[in-house]
Amino acid sequence: MQAYYEIEAEIPSDHSLHLQLPDTIPTGKAKIAIIYELTQMKTDAGLALKEFLNKYQASGIDTSIFEENRKSDADRDFRL
Repeated sequence: MQAYYEIEAEIPSDHSLHLQLPDTIPTGKAKIAIIYELTQMKTDAGLALKEFLNKYQASGIDTSIFEENRKSDADRDFRL
């Protein structure tokens, strides 16, 4: 049989956690899961694509072909 125990903790800048479990939890093997909120998710596909293309421009690959035949800024997110 498995049991569940939950406690909130603050993750410090050194990324280490020190937990004191209640005496009611027996000694032995246990699984520990860390559930956390993502601070910022990129939901803008155009921004992600622009960052991807910028990465390859910085490494010397010519990405100008990706900008050709673009009708408007709105089309940028949907054309490659």
